[in-house]
Amino acid sequence: MNVRRVVCAVAVALTFAGVSVGSAQAVTSLTPAGTAAQDAEPAANARPARDNIITPRATICKNQAWTSGNGRAILRLQEDGNFVLYKDGRPVWQAPDTWGRGNCAVFQEDGNFVVYDSAGQPIWAAGTWHKGAYLAVQDDGNVVVYDGSNRPVWATNTGD
Repeated sequence: MNVRRVVCAVAVALTFAGVSVGSAQAVTSLTPAGTAAQDAEPAANARPARDNIITPRATICKNQAWTSGNGRAILRLQEDGNFVLYKDGRPVWQAPDTWGRGNCAVFQEDGNFVVYDSAGQPIWAAGTWHKGAYLAVQDDGNVVVYDGSNRPVWATNTGD
């Protein structure tokens, strides 16, 4: 737990120093040619062209967000600690029990997607431990954790 507390503290310090944590590190956009539109159950290796792909160790803290390639979906850790997904400017999902408590959201090396409080204690988790390979903030408004075979293992279920 001490490592997680340090990660959150460092992320907060970098944020105050003007360094964008999470969006500049370990975040890439995939642009494979000829990919089809995202379905509820994507075929292996079929990724929409502009989804924002979040890789392990990526972190965002209060007042930071990950945004889909087309800007339609925004996964934000708000100033009040609430962890919310906005689609087309409207809230469509929130992590349970994070309001007033969330400090940093981490897509961990072990594949779990977790929100921590300011003491470094987990307050919400996707339950994707040893399953998740990457997280996608998708252009269709869904946020999905995929395994190493590109199969969804967790989702907000907010896609078109």
